[in-house]
Amino acid sequence: MPPSRLMTAWKSRFRLGDQMPGYLIDTNIWSFLLRRSSPKLIERFAKVQPNQLFLSPVVRGELEVGYLKGDKHPQRRQALDLIIATAQPLIIDQDTAVRYAQLRSQLEQAGTPIGGNDTWIAAEALHHKLIAVTDNVGEFARVKGLKV
Repeated sequence: MPPSRLMTAWKSRFRLGDQMPGYLIDTNIWSFLLRRSSPKLIERFAKVQPNQLFLSPVVRGELEVGYLKGDKHPQRRQALDLIIATAQPLIIDQDTAVRYAQLRSQLEQAGTPIGGNDTWIAAEALHHKLIAVTDNVGEFARVKGLKV
């Protein structure tokens, strides 16, 4: 299904005002969706309202790097632009920065650090009370209180 048809399918399945959880989508999940490499993931994703999807600036940066290092096909740019236009953008504010510092410190002191970008993503999910959707569950599971 082309990206625009997938978006239409999302919008038609839900009424405004439905109370649903929010999801911070990690780069690897967006990549699976862009490559359409997981039919089960595509099926599950089609059941989510666009206003439930959140895009971290860290994830956006990783997606942009992937595009710039990849084939730069116009259809891939179009799909990336659709993600950017659809998902609710997050910002890294002062509270998120403090949450990041606390989280990084806790993980390092416990001897269970995770990658720098993943720490930022986890801090954002915690700060905004979002569920982190990732294929990297092992790393994110080290973060106390984070729903994965």
